[in-house]
Order: sequence, then structure tokens, then C-alpha cells
Amino acid sequence: MKYLVRLNPKAFNPVTRKVIAGRLWEIEQTATKDSERVIWHCGDVRIDETPIRDLYRLSKDGEPPWEQTYFGICTRGYDDAIIIKTGAHDVSGN
Repeated sequence: MKYLVRLNPKAFNPVTRKVIAGRLWEIEQTATKDSERVIWHCGDVRIDETPIRDLYRLSKDGEPPWEQTYFGICTRGYDDAIIIKTGAHDVSGN
């Protein structure tokens, strides 16, 4: 599956000027002929074993907001983090 990872623009409340930590990241599973588009929000994302904060970079002035594309399988971790496993996966059942 193809996943787009980005900062959630709605995680910042402009009235209270606070960030909703549990909704900081937005992960979008793109639509295919077999599945619909799905969006998750969470406080932590890992790509394989690497925290997304280690891969994230601030956008420069005039650039669109940061967004990164990953291909793999998405799961929810024991700590409620969303984990995208990008390695080779055997789907044959062997």
C-alpha cells in the first residue's frame, strides 16, 4: 500500500495556541481499486523502527508543507504508534 505521512494541519488550535499531541501526525492510505482512501491521526509514527521525528524536516519558506510517501504495510503498535513496515513482505503464506 502507499501511505502519505504529514503533519496534521488541524492539530494546532489557533484560539488556545496549543498542539493536540495525540493528533500531530496524519497518515493517508491512498485509494486503490481494492480499497478506499483512509486517514489516521496519531501522536507518533515509525517507519520500520525509525521514529518519524528522525526523518522529518522543516519546510523552507514558500515550500508546501512536508509530506513523505512510503510503501508497505501499516500497523498500530502496542504504544499506539502507527508503524509503516517498508521491507519485503511475503504475502504467499510461506
